[in-house]
Amino acid sequence: MEAANQSTVAASPPLGRRTYLVDRGFQLRYSVTLGVVAALISALFGAMTYLAQVQARASVERFFENAGGRMPDELRLQLAEADFTLVLLTTATVVLMAASLALFGVLVTHRVAGPVHVLSHYISVLARGRYPQMRPLRKHDELKAFFERFSSAVESLRRRDEGEAEQLDDAVKRLAPLATQPDAQAALEGLKALRDRKREATDRVGVTRP
Repeated sequence: MEAANQSTVAASPPLGRRTYLVDRGFQLRYSVTLGVVAALISALFGAMTYLAQVQARASVERFFENAGGRMPDELRLQLAEADFTLVLLTTATVVLMAASLALFGVLVTHRVAGPVHVLSHYISVLARGRYPQMRPLRKHDELKAFFERFSSAVESLRRRDEGEAEQLDDAVKRLAPLATQPDAQAALEGLKALRDRKREATDRVGVTRP
């Protein structure tokens, strides 16, 4: 018994553990798309800003040319440094925006993929002829309205099977004294088997959450 308890504890998932990539394909595809869009938008605004600065620099050069002189080397160096700084800031902004929105995409999709993952487990339990032990979603999860309707439907089906199991049990008790012939006894055994399956199905089965 002690060994079985230790095995059960070892198989239990660690408390507080959270996996953000529940559905890797969907979440990574969505997050990468957000990151790429953010990078493109940031790069577009950076390019527009750089072009504006280039035009401003050209205007300054024309001003000095119209004035009959040339741009001072110190001013030319300052403008070149400003160009380099702008390119550096634009690159950093593109990287930060892409990374931030990609991370945001992972967090947002986790609130959808998590409930879908839980629902897929519940459906797997139902497919095996059992009723899962329904648990509420996390506070910030999405699909709560759909999950509540799903839970209500599963609970209604479970209560129906419980009622049918009780009716079958009552029928078995009433028919047992009358089943004297082999055919009647075989039919009675079939009812008992159906009753037992109904009872087994309505025993709740826990499902580990992601």
